[in-house]
Amino acid sequence: MRRFSFITLALSLSTAMLLAQTQSSPVPAPVVKDFSGTLSFLSSDWMEGREIGTRGSFLAADFIATMMELHGLTPYGDPDLFDNPEGAMTFHQTYFQNFKVIRYQAEKATLTFIQRLTDSESALQLSPGIDFIWKSVPNSIEAEAAMVFAGYGLAAPDKGYNDYSGLDVNGRIVVVMDGYPGHADTTSPAWKKLGKTFGEDCASIEVKRRMAEKLGAVALIVIAPDDSLRPYSPIQRNLDTVNAAVNSPEITEPVYVDADYALPGDTAIIKIPCFILGTNASGMLFDETGIVLADIETRIADLLSPASTVIHGKRMRFTVVVKSESLVVRNVLGIIRGKDSTKSVVVGAHYDHLGVRNGYIYNGADDDASGVSGMLALAKAWCEYDKQPAFNIIFAAWTAEEKGFLGSRYYVMHSNANPDKLLLNINLDMISRSAPEDTASRQLSIGTMPGSDELRQIARASNLRLPHPFELDLWDVTGHFGSDYSSFTVRNVPVMTFFSGFHDDYHSPRDIAAKANLQKMENILKIVNECIWEFTLKSTDK
Repeated sequence: MRRFSFITLALSLSTAMLLAQTQSSPVPAPVVKDFSGTLSFLSSDWMEGREIGTRGSFLAADFIATMMELHGLTPYGDPDLFDNPEGAMTFHQTYFQNFKVIRYQAEKATLTFIQRLTDSESALQLSPGIDFIWKSVPNSIEAEAAMVFAGYGLAAPDKGYNDYSGLDVNGRIVVVMDGYPGHADTTSPAWKKLGKTFGEDCASIEVKRRMAEKLGAVALIVIAPDDSLRPYSPIQRNLDTVNAAVNSPEITEPVYVDADYALPGDTAIIKIPCFILGTNASGMLFDETGIVLADIETRIADLLSPASTVIHGKRMRFTVVVKSESLVVRNVLGIIRGKDSTKSVVVGAHYDHLGVRNGYIYNGADDDASGVSGMLALAKAWCEYDKQPAFNIIFAAWTAEEKGFLGSRYYVMHSNANPDKLLLNINLDMISRSAPEDTASRQLSIGTMPGSDELRQIARASNLRLPHPFELDLWDVTGHFGSDYSSFTVRNVPVMTFFSGFHDDYHSPRDIAAKANLQKMENILKIVNECIWEFTLKSTDK
């Protein structure tokens, strides 16, 4: 997902020529009645939020498979072996692609400051939830190490900035500030050079954690922004939670807390723990070190010059105790065989959501029952078309998107995922709502890879066939990992990812079917339908 930076749409000469040369899709686009009921049922309380590994998730998968069969899609999942009436074993193709994921969560973590003086040593154990919070790792771990301060923990030499330049962090604990150069001062030279996009693409905690691991660090410590872990009297708790309860009374649902998930044997899993320190603990860490964070932030913002250094005389000891378990999950896959059955277009959306927390059902109507119901409506339309498509069209309902795009990643890892075999991934994620500033519901985001000029041209032409075209945000997905499209971009498979805007109900129990803008969704599906048709025509001509 991403926030919009919309441009005003102009009718260019190339787009006008494209419209003149092509005709509208002969495949009738879905209308509201083709998807509204599916959206409502998938996001109903019966589905219990569709979290992976739960009853609601399997109910949703069964429902989607039933709809695929009803519409006429050929099963494209795993074969199932069973006894036929004659007593022989028979293979039967199913709609389900089953696989396992690992769910892991740190049950306990400790963090201890160790200060060594000339002839003595002192140790102070910090309080979890008050002095620090942590991000989990796949396996339990215990270590003690010296610490180094690495500024913002960023290594972007192509941008002229590298906190790790000349700094040896191998076998040490890296301490970094949250944020990025100039993030607190939009008038600073650093902000003018790097800007907001740098922060969105390069400065997340996960990016910093991965970089520290790559350089050999044993753990990452992040200094929490805005005093977010300062104890709150008389009950000590995370201040963010207190603010949500005290300052935003209209938001009554609890903060959503989840475990971590991974595919077995996934080499991309980050293996070093991350601890986020609150105000008091940060003060103790930097006491008598000469490191003054406010001064360093100002210096970096003004000079874009790193201020990394070794933290002398102090060490940190930590333990993380992890509980893990294996879950069986499933993608749901159907296919329309094309004239060239060696090549495919994949139209996908994720059906999982956040489940139930403390009695609240996270229904996920927009995220992403809208995408799945739209995908099924497109499948119905193309199944009813009386001509065979040029290539295979695979219709996919991914699982575990909310857990790190694991469903689509598994599919890509176990298919011929290259641009010669998978020609295009069309991703539908959140296509039934609008951002608060989009009061007219006329904005639509379509992301593509660099060099996808033809796809962007197809998108513009398809949009202009609407009686009232959208304002299109045609953006570059490079460096973004907001939805299942990223599983395809890492294999250089072209993508078109459709998204209609973040709203205030995102990832909350308030994302319900009654709030869906069905007419906007219908218009988006018209564009998607046109894009599929135009892409197959142009690819056939090559």
